[in-house]
Amino acid sequence: MNNILVTGGAGYIGSHIVQKLLKLKKKVFIIDNLSTGYKRLINKKAKFYNCDINNFKKVNKIIRDENINSVIHLAALLDVNESQKNPKKYYKNNVLGTDNVIKACIKSNVKNFIFSSTAAVYRDGIFKVKESSQIKPKSIYGKCKFKAEKLIKQKLKKNKINYAILRYFNV
Repeated sequence: MNNILVTGGAGYIGSHIVQKLLKLKKKVFIIDNLSTGYKRLINKKAKFYNCDINNFKKVNKIIRDENINSVIHLAALLDVNESQKNPKKYYKNNVLGTDNVIKACIKSNVKNFIFSSTAAVYRDGIFKVKESSQIKPKSIYGKCKFKAEKLIKQKLKKNKINYAILRYFNV
């Protein structure tokens, strides 16, 4: 059985992913602290945990208790302007929170990890982007997402957990 955890599952992208996974008959679990997500977007067929990704103990317990084998990590603060005004808040959530999710995955049976990053990691002014395009984030938001990407590559590769990093433009 595929037990899939979607962090940020009460957000726009997360709620659509949850819906698709449920149609594919997957067992879906959601972690969301509802700071940017919406309770009305939570699919009733998924099991919901009102939880912050910075709460390592709770995230770790959910992943272990629900025997999660795949994680789609979408939980993040996402306002570029706010990130410039409050960089510590963004670092705590988007880097340290991601690190908590990674650590919990390593201590469990998770085999697959998908991370929602951003095109804000690329150098400004590029109109045609490839994965090999220059990485030079300007905003705190982009810098935090890139730090999270580096943690994922470093820690998950070392622990033989499959991972994919998606760099979205405007959704």
